[in-house]
Amino acid sequence: MFTWVSVLVLFFCSRLLFQCGDDAAGRSSQFTWHWYFLGFLFLFLCFDEFAGLHEKLSSALAARSTNTGLLYFAWAAPAGILSLVGLAAFVPFIRSFPTSLAVLLAVSAALFLGGAVGLEMVGGSVAEAEGVESLRYRMLANIEEGLELAGTLTFIYALFSYREITSRAR
Repeated sequence: MFTWVSVLVLFFCSRLLFQCGDDAAGRSSQFTWHWYFLGFLFLFLCFDEFAGLHEKLSSALAARSTNTGLLYFAWAAPAGILSLVGLAAFVPFIRSFPTSLAVLLAVSAALFLGGAVGLEMVGGSVAEAEGVESLRYRMLANIEEGLELAGTLTFIYALFSYREITSRAR
């Protein structure tokens, strides 16, 4: 059930990002590609949540090396590094927002990535020691999913706030 909620919220977020991209294109904004890139990224995240691609990637990576502790789920560390590089590339985009919205964007990213990467790595350590059926791992997995959802919902709120501000400016 929770997976379906995540899939729908991620899809809605992707659609909203594409709308922002269309608006930016209509204004000939220098950040149009940022909106579309994020739209495709969230569409990919939606598909990943639905199909479990990161779990399959983790299994494939684990088969090639020995992963232990925080690196038990092999996809998490590369995803974390890629996310930090992506965030750095988007600094000018984020700085183009009013301060309160830029803070919301940063909070949403911290919530989402803290859950998706940070708690996933902690959960991997617990899964290795106790198994994925243990109560402690299940609790961490649910908190992780909750943080991802909280991050996405915070992001959606920031996008709606942005659209409201830009519609008043027209």
